[in-house]
Amino acid sequence: MKLIGPINSGDSTGGAGLSTANANTTTIVSGVIYGIYIKYNGSPPAGTTDVVISTTGTSPAPPSNTILTITDSATAAWYYPRHVVHDETGTAITYDGTRDVHQAVPIHDTVNVKIDQANDADSIDVWLLLED
Repeated sequence: MKLIGPINSGDSTGGAGLSTANANTTTIVSGVIYGIYIKYNGSPPAGTTDVVISTTGTSPAPPSNTILTITDSATAAWYYPRHVVHDETGTAITYDGTRDVHQAVPIHDTVNVKIDQANDADSIDVWLLLED
């Protein structure tokens, strides 16, 4: 396991409850994401602040992929995102026809961290817990 970060979004701008900021990693992040820690900086409003962590789809990587979306929160926390697994036909695999099977998210791309609907000068720091 390795820990990548912090990846800082930069200071948000745009007005109270409307500010946004985002930043990309400067190098490709490669591995399987087992956990993501988000730390909020400043005083983002818990009732509106959103965070999106995604790959950028920078060539030659595939199109961007949203890894984690947190809405209306400003509480620092660990998250353990998992995505639905598909079979060879592209159909979601289920345990019993109703409960989807999930697995940790593999990536090989630059990563974007975004804070939205915050206040001016708010930001986030993000750490990625990866397995090579």
